[in-house]
Amino acid sequence: MKNDTVYFKGSLSNKAFISSNSLGRRFDNDIDLAYDFLDPFFLDREKIRLSKSYRRLADKTQVFPPDLHSNVRNRLIHTNDVVNLASLLASILGLNVYLSESIAYGHDIGHTPFGHLGERLICDLSGKKFAHHVMSVVVAQKIERKGLGLNLSYETLEGILNHSRGSGDMNINNIATEESNLVMFSDKIAYTFSDLNDAIRIGYINESKFPKIVKYFGKNQRERILNVSYDLIKESSEEGKISFSKSETSKKFSELRNWMYEKVYLILDGEDYKNQIYNDLKNISLFVTDHYEGKVNPYLAISCMTDNEVRKFSSHLNNGGIKDFNYGFIEIINSLLGREINIFNPDLEKKDFKN
Repeated sequence: MKNDTVYFKGSLSNKAFISSNSLGRRFDNDIDLAYDFLDPFFLDREKIRLSKSYRRLADKTQVFPPDLHSNVRNRLIHTNDVVNLASLLASILGLNVYLSESIAYGHDIGHTPFGHLGERLICDLSGKKFAHHVMSVVVAQKIERKGLGLNLSYETLEGILNHSRGSGDMNINNIATEESNLVMFSDKIAYTFSDLNDAIRIGYINESKFPKIVKYFGKNQRERILNVSYDLIKESSEEGKISFSKSETSKKFSELRNWMYEKVYLILDGEDYKNQIYNDLKNISLFVTDHYEGKVNPYLAISCMTDNEVRKFSSHLNNGGIKDFNYGFIEIINSLLGREINIFNPDLEKKDFKN
């Protein structure tokens, strides 16, 4: 990052969300009341960091299946990358660091196995619009802690819901907190350059065939992230709010993201691989429907699974049936039997939270 970054330090401190202004949590419970003297977003951060859904991200694909190369990032590594970047940027700009970190830690806890392929296949199987950012809020409120939820602050949940843009424009949400918009950009910056790095590592794309635009950002991943971060800090400081759409760097970054979607994300999964995963998820959903007799949503079950659980469970189904029910996702769904949980609706209304 450039030497004059110091001149922007604290430039958005007047826009930082004040923790005491939080709308609060959905429930008053003894655990939260016992730590009422702590910053609410510090408590949110620790709740998410210690949750099962966060730990299970270690066995969920980011973009490339981790078994292709031991240095390829999984969904947990990506999450930690976003936390680190969001924390750094919030510290420099003077925003609420704990809120930024809590949103970043939770932004992907509802992600499916096999990355965005799993997300698309659940849409195909269910016939409904399944979105991981919605599911992350559902996990936080209705699945963690055996269905009791993590009882997070409204602003943390709002930021988690707000983080995803897919291949669309990186437009900010003028209603959400500045910390929420900061995490949205941190997510995009982190995954774009990391995914590019992993694509090179496994030989999916050849560095000699890079678009010329890549060199604009720097000669390696570290330089690229720092240079983009600097321009986000500079533009945000000049605009008086989180902003990354007016600078030359922001426009070139959008070009690079478009290139990644066109050359990597949208053509990554071959038909054979996609069909195999589709069949595995379909068979598991049919098993869950039959075995649990409608007491649990089968798409909730498969969305909670990890990559290896899908592979092992479907292998057992294809080879004589299930002999062992000692799976993490089984533990999760057994605690939710008979409950109506809508995985397509975040159920996030301000009126339901208490000051």
